[in-house]
Amino acid sequence: MSKTILVISDMHVGSTVAVMPDEVYIESSDKEKAQRIESNQIQKIEYKEWCDMIDHVGQVDACFNLGDTIDGPNVKSRGFELWTSNLGQQCETAVDLLSMVKTNHHFAVQGSYYHVGENGSSDFAVLNSLKHCKTDFGTDLCVKVEDVRIHLSHEIGYTRSKASKYTALQNEIVNAMLNSKRIGHINLLLRGHRHEIQDLVDHENNMRILECPAWKARDAFAAKKGLAMVPTLGYVLLKIKGSEISVDAHTFELKKKHMFREVDF
Repeated sequence: MSKTILVISDMHVGSTVAVMPDEVYIESSDKEKAQRIESNQIQKIEYKEWCDMIDHVGQVDACFNLGDTIDGPNVKSRGFELWTSNLGQQCETAVDLLSMVKTNHHFAVQGSYYHVGENGSSDFAVLNSLKHCKTDFGTDLCVKVEDVRIHLSHEIGYTRSKASKYTALQNEIVNAMLNSKRIGHINLLLRGHRHEIQDLVDHENNMRILECPAWKARDAFAAKKGLAMVPTLGYVLLKIKGSEISVDAHTFELKKKHMFREVDF
């Protein structure tokens, strides 16, 4: 019997270039303070894609969330590019979005401390607020699905060099192999963090690593790095039957005008 799993990563709710509903009411319980925040054009595209994802995947056996569910306080930039610096509101909106996923089991791992903290963890707070399904959370997780052992973790090495994009992925596979006597054989490794999609298969050792896309468009941090950082947006649908793994990646592209401002002279 096969199982279908939705994999999402790096939602970064709270960022002005990350997925959010068309409108959010901050402090909606206080009529005097309630404030309506409307999404921008980039977010409207992302939210439509999010709703299309919900409709397309339908009921799934599980959802894997690879961390950085909210954007957090953005301390180094003093809150720049946030539509709200209220972390409670960021978490609440992330919960609203994730509650749209039709599943009975949600698995999540800890994102980067810069965005979601560690003590306490906003990623954990979001997962703990999902009341419609069973949840499991860890700094990293190993989930046995059919005959496949899947390791979930957020961070992985990043490079802007196109020639070295697979180096970190290869290192993850090698480390899993070297430690297999202690941790057991891992068939599939899932990673987030890099906001791009990469798929590397080691047929000889029956191992595969998948770097998953994000839900955050190109931001000021990416702009500072030049044109090397252009994120891939979307999600992955896994189908596991026995020891067979099927990967169905769904990505979408934003228009050029959403990457940076362009003017005529």
